[in-house]
Amino acid sequence: MKQHFDEIIIHLPKKAEYVGFIRLTVSGLLSKVGFDIDTVEDIKVVVSEICNKIVSSKCKSERHHYDVKFHLFDNGFKAFFKVSSCIAENLFEGESGEFAKAIISSLTDEFSIECDDYCTITIGKYLGDSINANR
Repeated sequence: MKQHFDEIIIHLPKKAEYVGFIRLTVSGLLSKVGFDIDTVEDIKVVVSEICNKIVSSKCKSERHHYDVKFHLFDNGFKAFFKVSSCIAENLFEGESGEFAKAIISSLTDEFSIECDDYCTITIGKYLGDSINANR
């Protein structure tokens, strides 16, 4: 059975000054779903980490925008960050990249990177006992 969700899509300029906008958006969306303040703060850290890495990327063939799509479920949420393959390939390189992946993995219930023409970085967080409901 497919679970109903609300979908919010944001098309952002690849500029650092919009990271705060996404943090604020995530805070409101997670509060709507019912997450506690500590979880909201954790996910804001994750989203900031991903967005900061995206906007600081120096790929030559990159777009000047990126897309963030949110799915809000009754028992959680998912965020999808769509970026060029060039950005995703370099996003989590080196020691700082490995550290970022460890932080993201520890603060979310779901974290993946899938690539074809573009790459999608997916994170997910679920309420209480329903952690496995969307897997």
